[in-house]
Order: sequence, then C-alpha cells, then structure tokens
Amino acid sequence: MAMTTTSNQGKYRELEQIQADLSKQAEKLRAQIKDVEGRLAAVTVAIQVWKDNGAKGVAVSDPRVKELRGMTQVQALLKIAKDNGNNRFRIADVKSLLLEAGVVNSKKNANNILYTTILRSGKFQRVAPGEYEVLKPDQLTVSFTKAS
Repeated sequence: MAMTTTSNQGKYRELEQIQADLSKQAEKLRAQIKDVEGRLAAVTVAIQVWKDNGAKGVAVSDPRVKELRGMTQVQALLKIAKDNGNNRFRIADVKSLLLEAGVVNSKKNANNILYTTILRSGKFQRVAPGEYEVLKPDQLTVSFTKAS
C-alpha cells in the first residue's frame, strides 16, 4: 500500500506541475491577446482619424453649404433668397450650391428638379429668365390637386 501512496503523490505532483505550466501558458496568451487588442484599437483609431481628415480635406467652396444640409429644397431656396438680402435668387447660382449641400442629388436633372420645386411650392414668382423672388405672404396662392 505504501507503493500506491507514493505513486499517487507522484501523479498528484505531476498534475500540479501540468496545472502550473498551463496557467503560465494561459497568462502568456492573455498578455498576447491584450497586446493584439491594444494594437487593434490603435489601428481602428487611425482609420477613424484618416476618415475624418478625408472628410475635412474636401474643401467646401461655400460656407452656406453646411447650413443647407438637411433642409428640404423649398427651405433651402427660401434661406438662400433671404440671405441674398433682396429675397431673390438665380437658378444658375443656387444649382451648384444645392448640389454640393446634397439638397439636390442629380446634377443631370438639377434644373428640372428646381423648376418643378419652385412651381409646386407656390412660394416664388419669376421676375426674369432664371431668376425668382419669394412671394410676400399675402401674395401666396394655394393650389389643390385632386387625389386619384
């Protein structure tokens, strides 16, 4: 029976040694994972900075572009007319501004889109070819269309 006890104690010590070795190995792997996660976070931050600088690197030609983003086409036209001081705007002048702001998405159809917006809103009056003026509140016409 003494032999089995010695043999069991040897197995026990061997298992303890294996446990210690595996613990050390697990600790090393945790350190490696922590290092890799830190490098991953650094690369992720670098990518985000790169994207942000890329967006800032695109020069906005007109400071009004930022104000017009998110507005509807009619709101943007009213704002531009108001900012001009005389409540007027020219299609040729606002077309590129609205395209850059993303209010109008199609460069090819921008003139048609703006013309249709101006007509349907009923808030503008043509004063010259390609030039429109904001109507005063008492001049506004309300048009109703029959729903099909």
